[in-house]
Amino acid sequence: MAYIVTTSTGFPEHYYPQEVLATALKKYFLMMDLDFDLETIDRFFTNVKINGRYFTFPLDSFYDPPGVAQVANEAITKCLNAIETTVNKLLDKAAISPQEISQLTATTLIAATPGLDARLINRIPFSPDIKRMALTGVGCMGGAFGLARIADYLKGHPTESSVLFAMEPSSGLWQGSLQRDLTSMIKQLPENPGVYSDIIMTIVTAALFGDGSAAVLMVGEDHPLAQSGQPRIIDTRSVILPNTVHLMGMDLVDTGTRNILRPEVADYVKVALHKTIDPLLAEHNLSTEKIDRWMVHPGGPKIIKAVEEEFGLDDQALQESWDALAEIGNISSPTVLYILDQSLAAEQPPAGSYGLLLAMGPGFSQEAILLQW
Repeated sequence: MAYIVTTSTGFPEHYYPQEVLATALKKYFLMMDLDFDLETIDRFFTNVKINGRYFTFPLDSFYDPPGVAQVANEAITKCLNAIETTVNKLLDKAAISPQEISQLTATTLIAATPGLDARLINRIPFSPDIKRMALTGVGCMGGAFGLARIADYLKGHPTESSVLFAMEPSSGLWQGSLQRDLTSMIKQLPENPGVYSDIIMTIVTAALFGDGSAAVLMVGEDHPLAQSGQPRIIDTRSVILPNTVHLMGMDLVDTGTRNILRPEVADYVKVALHKTIDPLLAEHNLSTEKIDRWMVHPGGPKIIKAVEEEFGLDDQALQESWDALAEIGNISSPTVLYILDQSLAAEQPPAGSYGLLLAMGPGFSQEAILLQW
């Protein structure tokens, strides 16, 4: 078993109400004389049930964005600064030194070589022989994916400790890629009506994603920091649905980068949920009624509702997911770790209680984690 000792989260200084972001995008459409219904922007920015989002990159340069290389390099620096703060906060909370950490895991979509984990070691004095694991290409599932893989590691190294960190600079898309992509597609619309669905998808993803960082300290069952009362990961389940890679992800296009989130995702979620959760619970002779804490990645309102409907959950079961979506939006891989952080800050359930942590991502794939207090 792997024990979750503590968690930490962090957010950039820039926070924008949803209506401010919608107004910025509408103003851009008017400036560029783009022939598109602006009420569509308002509708989708409202429908996602988000109040506001944190941005690593401020809106100041939205109408005159920098070049691709500048944005990419700034993303590495800004994210590394945020991760350094979040991980130091985590280590301070646990009163453990960096040299005592045996393994470091990173999950991010940032294209950096060397990776953020190697760069972080040059800022925080981890042991130079620390074992590292860099997880890429898993998107929104990264937080749960990282927890599960660390649990696998600690099962074989029960005296060791591991730190997971996650960070995605989604606001980097607002530094030119979003603008150029929408401009290009809208100008194609008269001759190519089929591009309309991609325009809507791009607006929806622009309405959903924000920025944030998270870190988790986990230890094996024979580590001194493993204590009763902490949640333990007792099992995990991974599921990938064949022939669904087109549903979710991030594509490189001629105008930059494009978030992919097809509307059919909500339908596939219902199928994948049972393939993921049912066998995991059955393995331990459990039913959903035995789950006291649900920590579900809020990919969007349709995702949360799909989980509620498929398992007949009451209004309060996924309240932490609804609250996270409203307060910070979808911050990709750190989102479910933020929900875990919020859950651990609340009153803990009685000993023996079960929790379920769930996230989904590109593939189309899901990762479920069964916890017990």
